[in-house]
Amino acid sequence: MRKRDFSSPSPSRWTWLITLAATALIAACDTSLEGFDQEATWGFVTVAANKSGTAHFADAEGLFFKGTLATVPNAEFTVGDTCTDTPLSGGNNLAGVTYLDAGPSVAATIGGVVQALDRTTTAEGIAYLPGGPISYNPGDSILVSVTGASGGFPAGSIRAKTAEAFDFPTTLTVPAGSDSILLNWTPPHDPRSSLVVSLRYATSASPTVLSRNVLCTFTDDGAGSIPFRWHQYWSTSTGNVRDVVATRLRTSYVVAGEGNLGVISTYQVPTPPRP
Repeated sequence: MRKRDFSSPSPSRWTWLITLAATALIAACDTSLEGFDQEATWGFVTVAANKSGTAHFADAEGLFFKGTLATVPNAEFTVGDTCTDTPLSGGNNLAGVTYLDAGPSVAATIGGVVQALDRTTTAEGIAYLPGGPISYNPGDSILVSVTGASGGFPAGSIRAKTAEAFDFPTTLTVPAGSDSILLNWTPPHDPRSSLVVSLRYATSASPTVLSRNVLCTFTDDGAGSIPFRWHQYWSTSTGNVRDVVATRLRTSYVVAGEGNLGVISTYQVPTPPRP
């Protein structure tokens, strides 16, 4: 399969969050779809880490659909570090798409072990979900093979790497005055990933509820900073109701017949417990 270029000629500041039926997905930056049919056929396999003790498990899901996407996540962005302040939302932005059949199951080989994501009917439409827990080591390779279905999503395959585990200080000291927040984390073995930091906070309208967040996207090199102009609402939030979540994102895309096939992998700190 040939790689499809999702680089953005005019970088956007926005970071967006999708919560799907089985996985939490954070996308590092918007990418332009200029030159592509936005009413396109898409296939995404998402892999998010959760944890039980010291063991990691892959929260995986496959979604295949035809519909308009204004943005797609791209971890290999080349712009500088960026921030934005936005409402904290776990909504699914896939409203209005038509879900497609991609065959009875999708094979996902993670760390050399073949896993089956089986076709499942959900309230939203067709999804491909594992029949049981998937044990893995974050950073393992993943090979996705889609059989495809007539009139649905075409056959295709893609190889990618899952997001590695990392250390990140989730208890941040509020800096004095107008100083920046300085961040350090464990860098990956290669730079083809991004690091998204969410500073979540309550407002005077809802003083006990985390309702907004400062979302900052960093080149995943192990160090970054958040200027006062961005963190001031978090650091002075009502009643000091605030939280910090950091997510490593990896993405990969190829062309599959008339469709676009991608793997989106995340590792979040604090790491969610296994359900």
